Amino acid sequence: MIDTHCHLLPELDDGPRDLAESVELARELRDAGVTAVVCTPHLNRRFPTGFAAAEHQLERLREALKPAGIDLELALAAELGPNAAVEQEADELRRRAIARRFLLVELEPATPATFLGLCADRLDELSLVPVFAHPERCRAIQRDASALAAARARGGIVQVVATSLAGAWGGTVGRAAWSFVASGRADIVASDAHRPGRQRLRRVLATLAERIGDDSTAQLTDSAPRRLWDGARP
Repeated sequence: MIDTHCHLLPELDDGPRDLAESVELARELRDAGVTAVVCTPHLNRRFPTGFAAAEHQLERLREALKPAGIDLELALAAELGPNAAVEQEADELRRRAIARRFLLVELEPATPATFLGLCADRLDELSLVPVFAHPERCRAIQRDASALAAARARGGIVQVVATSLAGAWGGTVGRAAWSFVASGRADIVASDAHRPGRQRLRRVLATLAERIGDDSTAQLTDSAPRRLWDGARP
């Protein structure tokens, strides 16, 4: 698995509280089959994570993984809140994007459906592609997924997360997540991991394989994320 949504870096947001927790989370991810992680600290009003601070923690973690014997490739991007996605300067958005092309944008529970079109318009102007994170948690999308379908039709990417599939956010969110996967409306599955000791990723991957088959699971967790990592569309 290549994980394109993970709060692995320490001391930045609601992820690991220190470097030791980051290392332990990295070990859990590697044990679940993850080979590469795009570290995506929050960039929003609650966590206005600076790029230099994120780079510093990325290098600290890379150095800490070596003596721990954890073979995990790391890259840096960010998970932008809805406001940040439309308010940040163009250069800032580009350097926070996966491969400087794919911008991970969080859909919050109260995000209106109209935001998806507004966000797509803004990013189109910058030659960036939105990756809409966990739309299954967005109440407007739960009620009517047409805005998500429209955003996807114009090139947006849909990313469902393992915590939703595992039921961590309740039955309504879990059912929405599985419906996106089963209907082919999800392009990528990522972990959205925050802390060690909470990981259900191995079980989610096994359940995915049981429900949709090994090939479709590999497409969602490896093939499509690998193309993002390389700067290409899934």
